[in-house]
Amino acid sequence: MTRTVILCADDYGHSAPISRAILDLARHGRISALSCMTASPLWAAHGPWLHEVRNKVDIGLHITLVDEAPLTKMPNTAPHGKLPSIGELILKSYLGTLDMTEITAEIFAQLAAFDTVMGFSPQHIDGHLHTHVLPRIRNAVLGAAEGLSNRPWLRNIAEPYATIIKRGVTVPKAAFLATLGGAFARASQAPMNDTFSGVYDFSPESDYAALFARFVTSPGKRHLILCHPGETDDTSAHAVVRGREYAYFKSDAFLASLTAHDIRIGRFAETAA
Repeated sequence: MTRTVILCADDYGHSAPISRAILDLARHGRISALSCMTASPLWAAHGPWLHEVRNKVDIGLHITLVDEAPLTKMPNTAPHGKLPSIGELILKSYLGTLDMTEITAEIFAQLAAFDTVMGFSPQHIDGHLHTHVLPRIRNAVLGAAEGLSNRPWLRNIAEPYATIIKRGVTVPKAAFLATLGGAFARASQAPMNDTFSGVYDFSPESDYAALFARFVTSPGKRHLILCHPGETDDTSAHAVVRGREYAYFKSDAFLASLTAHDIRIGRFAETAA
């Protein structure tokens, strides 16, 4: 029996090469979901491009709370106009020293920016570098999602350690993320994926075709694979790796892999049947 998995491209709006690559894959049915960085100064220009693929993919919000410039004034969180590093955000979230008034206002501002450009609320929500699952931040994300009239799917990054070990891809990193995400998964009443893959070390030497074959092993009923396609001609981080992902998803080898594993890519609602 053919299994349906969600293939979601992250970081839309981060740069023009990334947006172009993701849009191209969406046009040709090579991905089934994408996540948008509405805090990006490019969002107002790149967001409208997505209207042509609205009926082909699920379009969601990639909440951004690290490294970039925020949409709101955050004197305590981003005193110099730049959000903290992932390490700093994780530490402060566990120490309970985050200014949650600022964080919550920024999340709602990013939601509003999505709605302003797209004309509808996000169909799914996740976080850049998975920050949506962190202590206290997760409560703000869950609260924001619950307030939307059309309940979005939320990204679950937790799964059994046995599954992670069996997959055998960057096991320590994947296990760390699963540990971070456990409380979020337990607290959420929203629809979520039940298994998750796509995490690796972004090494330029990685064989992405071989990795993808592992990403589709042991899928749950609602399996989500994240990806980061882009163009190699980019100043954004991991441009070479992003370019390799993009080339793979455009290739016949990708389609052959889906067939070999009896997999099809589908939208979130298609996995709930």
